[in-house]
Amino acid sequence: MARMARRGVRAQWPPLPPLRWLPPSPILPLSPLSLLWLMLLLLSLLLPLSFLVACAEDGSPAQASGTEAGDGGAWTIRVTNPAGEELWRFAEGDMPASFAHAYSTINNWPAARFYAAEGCSVEDILRASGAYDTAQRITFRANDGYEVSLTREQLLCAQYFYPSVGENDGGAEPVRPIIAYRWREGSDDMGDIREDKPTLIIGQRNPFEHTNPAFVEGVAEIVVDGDACDAWAAATTFPLPGAIAAGETVKLQHPDYGLVKLFYTLDGSDPTMLSAMYNPSVYQPELNVPIPIEGPTVIKVIAVGYGKNDSEVAEFSFTVSTG
Repeated sequence: MARMARRGVRAQWPPLPPLRWLPPSPILPLSPLSLLWLMLLLLSLLLPLSFLVACAEDGSPAQASGTEAGDGGAWTIRVTNPAGEELWRFAEGDMPASFAHAYSTINNWPAARFYAAEGCSVEDILRASGAYDTAQRITFRANDGYEVSLTREQLLCAQYFYPSVGENDGGAEPVRPIIAYRWREGSDDMGDIREDKPTLIIGQRNPFEHTNPAFVEGVAEIVVDGDACDAWAAATTFPLPGAIAAGETVKLQHPDYGLVKLFYTLDGSDPTMLSAMYNPSVYQPELNVPIPIEGPTVIKVIAVGYGKNDSEVAEFSFTVSTG
């Protein structure tokens, strides 16, 4: 039949047999064949809903129940320079697990969560590749193209697991950045870990840091750059500094708004990562609240993000117009 259709001969399909097994509908005056087509149409409309149900609340795909046994398997990670030249490579089994611990994190919803993870230390990988002493910017690239860059300071600084993540630093325990190949999201119980894709997992510098966007699942390449890192551009405001009406608000702006967090102060002190965060959510813009101006106000802002050094402190002065 397929061969006839390719030669231009119209295929003659046998007529469908009458569907005598379907009883006449007492509600709809439809034939049995029409009812069958109606059921097929309803099924085609309902199937896309399964995708919506499988999405997590923060907009990221939820893990399917079939991943319970783990998505591990044979893998190889290349360590390269920016020109693509291979410095070293290691495969599953070449680097024994050197660190295991629970990790705390916050995503861009923002929502706090835990990971239980075991894997090889990133520091050990850099040393084995011979790039540890010169590495200034390290990029972790997944096999699907997603990548995250971190400066040397961001990757190798003191990091912690916070049992009260998002609340306080009580009970903090030091952790190390790792390429985890046995891990479990949503748990701080090491008994829950299972084989999975090699994934970059890092600790937090404070219990409010949004580290989850820097987790890279399915790492296939680590690119090590020895050049000094640039700094993020400074923030700006709308409206521009100057006199505004009492009660008006000021919005903080940045050309890379989705890649940085803006921290600000109103008391004249220089902001840090523990200062007020202007843009805590990517998915809930109503949480990113403009700053009301009720009197003479000095706003100081820094931009902090992965892959570059912190911006310089930007300072903006506002007064209330009397006219």
